[in-house]
Amino acid sequence: MRVWIDLLTPKQVLFFEPVIDILKERGDEVIITSRRYREAELMARKREMNVEFIGEHGGKLLADKLHASVERTNLLTEKFRNNAPDIALNFSSPEAARVAFGLGVSNVCVNDSPHATATCRLTVPLTDMLITPWIIPDAAWTQYGIEKTKIARYKALDPFMWIKRRDLVNIQSPDIGLDNKKATIIVRLEESFAAYIPAQSDVGYTVEFALLKRLVEEFRNYNIVVLCRYSEQIDTVLENFKGRIIVPRDLVDGVALLLSSHLFIGMGGTMTAEAALLGIPSISFFRGSYFIERYLISKGLLTKPRDIEGVMRVSKNFLRNERISKEMVARASKIRSGMEDPSKTIVKKLDNIIIEKLNRPQIDRR
Repeated sequence: MRVWIDLLTPKQVLFFEPVIDILKERGDEVIITSRRYREAELMARKREMNVEFIGEHGGKLLADKLHASVERTNLLTEKFRNNAPDIALNFSSPEAARVAFGLGVSNVCVNDSPHATATCRLTVPLTDMLITPWIIPDAAWTQYGIEKTKIARYKALDPFMWIKRRDLVNIQSPDIGLDNKKATIIVRLEESFAAYIPAQSDVGYTVEFALLKRLVEEFRNYNIVVLCRYSEQIDTVLENFKGRIIVPRDLVDGVALLLSSHLFIGMGGTMTAEAALLGIPSISFFRGSYFIERYLISKGLLTKPRDIEGVMRVSKNFLRNERISKEMVARASKIRSGMEDPSKTIVKKLDNIIIEKLNRPQIDRR
């Protein structure tokens, strides 16, 4: 089987790596593509993946996103025009979905983010099989035009894919300048260039900076680590808070850093779920709501205050109460024990689609 996997974010690199390993170990040919995007490039290189970078992200402006997507679609079309794969696997890649559809290649999509409406509208209708966490209902996907019979599930949250493969006991803290005598607070900034985030302006950054300013004022005797997604974020944060917080320029081992921390404040999805599943006292400051977030809140692994004052109040409670941390770790461990390895479900679905394709008459899908 010849499988094309398109990786667009660092999360996707970590998530699909076990699938890639399984496919290669059994002799399948795997073609891996990505795009020029800071964190995805850094993660792929750290994981020593043989990735071909085709096209780029496009940035935060809609017209630039469109231009980059069209150009990348053309480049991918030329790559596979005369040598198409048997199947495409991606995490709702608009370019992969369009190219696979246009070339008559079966497209398998993994997605845990129906709230990302722009991406879902461009990909879900073109998907031959959508694989998603068990907690997301059919209606969240069928609204985009996919049939229920094309939806499959795994009983896990996505970060479990790589958490289960780590030694959570014998793990070293990353060397980013932490003062070991101080407790550590991690802040993960939002994916401000993503289409599902409201249009950014000075107002958007004011909210983030207001939160960081309060953290610096309220927690002077703590390590405050701010994890940025883009070079622009790094430069802007350092310009405003240099010397008062730690801003890694290189990609950091998220699991190792989280296990060295005492509090996590997330403005996105993946690392928030990752922190919660590790039992780190976690706060969501995401603008909006999504199924994974609501599930973690219902299980007592995540808290979502309404405003910055609420974040400060909850943070102080978490940091002064060691019992909460112990309870979180125990609760997270129990929840992880009930989860399954998504890689097995994904590989099985890939095989099923290929078998079905071989057994049915060829259909012109153009």
